[in-house]
Amino acid sequence: MAQFVREDGGGGGGNGAGGFGCEYEVKVYILKNDKWKKIEGLPTRLRLLSKPCFHILHRRGYAGHAVHWIAPQRRRLGIRDCVLGFDVRDDKFFELSQPDYENKGMNFQVHVGVLKGNLCVMCNYDHVCVDVWVMKEYGVKESWSKICSVQGIKWMCTFMFLRPLVYSKDGDKLLLEVNDEKLMWYDWENNHAKAVKIHGGPSSFGSEMYVESLIRINDGDRDGWKKQEEKR
Repeated sequence: MAQFVREDGGGGGGNGAGGFGCEYEVKVYILKNDKWKKIEGLPTRLRLLSKPCFHILHRRGYAGHAVHWIAPQRRRLGIRDCVLGFDVRDDKFFELSQPDYENKGMNFQVHVGVLKGNLCVMCNYDHVCVDVWVMKEYGVKESWSKICSVQGIKWMCTFMFLRPLVYSKDGDKLLLEVNDEKLMWYDWENNHAKAVKIHGGPSSFGSEMYVESLIRINDGDRDGWKKQEEKR
């Protein structure tokens, strides 16, 4: 578990450079020792995570023994989106190489996620179309492959946000979360999209990936937890 602590108590930064004035601490919680470890040698780009509302966006993913975030761009400073990783094996930050995005004559921003265990990035061109790239061999820039470009869907006016969740069983479709409110199956060969409806559910909803685990997370009642373990 990682914790970002901003020391200045504000989001704008002391020097007016869009967040570069913020001082940060990063601490990792070690469950078995019940202790927090302070991480040294933080990259400067980490300060860009102070962008308002950034932490509530789906801009993170775990792959290749690392947690990843997108450090958002600062156009007026000439800074593009950056994929930051934190290796949980040695507790170090690093910058990951991105694919060679296409020049479509539009501004774009990047989101990050995970698809079938592989790191993926979603390149959003002015909310008009979204290219989905997958890193098939982790850490190898040349292994980035664009698997689809989602665009021109009649019943979807804009793509504020798009995230791939899973492949279909036959592998020719992607289940996508769109604008944090809709799910749809997307057939990239035919550029055809079909909305997913949940019987008895609301008209809009979000999604989270659920992974089962046999490891019990301590709920804070350490004494009660120990008594239960002793009884077992």
